This record gives sequence, structure tokens and C-alpha cells, in this order.
Amino acid sequence: MDPTLSAVLAVCVRWIHIASVVTLIGGFIYARAVVAPALAALPEADRSLFSNRAITLFRPILYIVLFTILASGLYSYLTKTSYPPHYHMWIGIKLLFVMHIFAVSILYTMPTANDAKRKRWLTGMIISGLIIIAIAGYLRWLSLA
Repeated sequence: MDPTLSAVLAVCVRWIHIASVVTLIGGFIYARAVVAPALAALPEADRSLFSNRAITLFRPILYIVLFTILASGLYSYLTKTSYPPHYHMWIGIKLLFVMHIFAVSILYTMPTANDAKRKRWLTGMIISGLIIIAIAGYLRWLSLA
């Protein structure tokens, strides 16, 4: 492949990956810090109606973002030319946190989940997401060192 085309593709895939992660984790932070407290102020009937409507609108975005994170991350991993020492250990730990977020985010959008569970799940996904970002930064530094 032409080196220029390869570089452009790598930058585009990296941008898609980062933008997708920002959308996912940012959405979780917004839902936990803004939407959950706002829902608590509503009467129970309105709370359930609004919560289910918000989840219904978020579900397609969630699935698109999960797919783009998975596809771009897999592409980046498979096109990497070399792996420094300890890289695979840290990528494995990162993937465990990623699987946690993927599984819980799908549970989060189920209509049968109650608001207390969703609030707890959001907290866990935010913590896992921030850990993933920290590990990704370390892996990037490890690859450049």
C-alpha cells in the first residue's frame, strides 16, 4: 500500500476510534452527572417515561459507537508492526475493561432495567472507561519509547 494512503488511513481510523470513545464515555458521564439527578426530581411516572425514551434514543448511537470502537481498535492492533515488552499484558487488561463496558452498556439499554441499576452501572462504566483511557495512554507511550 502507498505510504501516504497508509498514513491517511491510520490517522482516520485513530480519529474514529478516539471520537467513538469520547462519545461513549462522554455520554455515560453526562447521563450520570446530569440526567440521573434530573430524573430524581421527576415524579415516578414521568421519570420512567423519560428514562425509557432517552434509552430508546441512545441505543442506536450506542451500537454504532460500540461497532466503530471494536472495528477501529482491531484494525489498529492488527496493523501494528511490533509490540514492546509487556504490551500484550496491558492490552489484555484493557480488553477486560472494554468487555465490561460493552456488556454493561448493552444491559443499560434494556427496557427492563430500573433507574437504580442504571445509575450504578453508569458509575462502573465511567470508572472502567477512565481506566481504559489511562491504559491506552500508557500503551501509546510504551509503543513510542
